[in-house]
Amino acid sequence: MRFCSLLTILLTVVGGCTYSFRGQTAGSIKSISIPVFENETAEFGIAERVTDELVRAFQRDGTLRITTADQADALLVGRITRIEDLPYTARADQTVEEYRFALGCAVELINNSSQQPMWSQSFSPWAVYTYTGSLEARDQAITETVSKLQEDLLNRIVGSW
Repeated sequence: MRFCSLLTILLTVVGGCTYSFRGQTAGSIKSISIPVFENETAEFGIAERVTDELVRAFQRDGTLRITTADQADALLVGRITRIEDLPYTARADQTVEEYRFALGCAVELINNSSQQPMWSQSFSPWAVYTYTGSLEARDQAITETVSKLQEDLLNRIVGSW
């Protein structure tokens, strides 16, 4: 009897909770255009890399259709404002063991029909890498940082759980 009561309560609680992994889109936005981000840094190719990865992320997500600027409901406009490689951890002899790669980015979602901003926000994703004499670890940190930016933007625009 006690087990049945406990099971009934558990099923009621669990049955009443529904989770959605696909949030609501920003209002009536069904399509989006992502022009190449502006690059205000000396990091060659970073704006194109960020933009390409964002387009791929939105395509994988599938909530919003990626299209040209003249056909989109909204434009996702961004500027890379800062790139930093700063010491993160040091060894006992005071030499740097790890660096922190950080990307500063200002992003705005603009309603294409009214040309009015729907929202604007700054993002500062970062990742840690060990410098080994080659740029491979730094490149991996850039990839990880851009991935964090993708996730933040997707959550901001199409919602989260």
